[in-house]
Amino acid sequence: MDLTLYRSELPYVDVVVDKNLGDSKVLMPSYAGASGEMTAIMTYTYQHFVADEELATILEGISLVEMHHFDMLGKAITKLGGYPVVGGRTYWNGSFVNYTLDPKRFLKQNIIAEETAILNYERTILNLSQDCLKMMIERIILDEEIHIKLFKDCLSAL
Repeated sequence: MDLTLYRSELPYVDVVVDKNLGDSKVLMPSYAGASGEMTAIMTYTYQHFVADEELATILEGISLVEMHHFDMLGKAITKLGGYPVVGGRTYWNGSFVNYTLDPKRFLKQNIIAEETAILNYERTILNLSQDCLKMMIERIILDEEIHIKLFKDCLSAL
């Protein structure tokens, strides 16, 4: 699947960091917290299965981009000396997934979830000590902004 419609054209940052467990802990909620990348992946994958064909394709593309974010965050956490476990203060579980069946409702909720992700990423940037990590997060935010636009376009088309 060509993912150019679902992500920014700008290249992703090559993450070169010094070991720093504090920074690894700051990234954990974005990696696999209740409103992190793992939840986005599982929510959009679920919605992909229950949506009509056109919307399912968009949800699949967005989910694949979220998987790339998950991969980047996991690799960064490892490079920082942390362990990219699926959980932090609380372990990730399926109750975090949005199981709404109505496309209008779940698209509205997806927009809110992406806006929340951006807000959380902006807070994360403020707590990171290494510029490379901040640049990685800023790059991820560009994709999340595209996801919001796509979800709004889909909502308008319904």
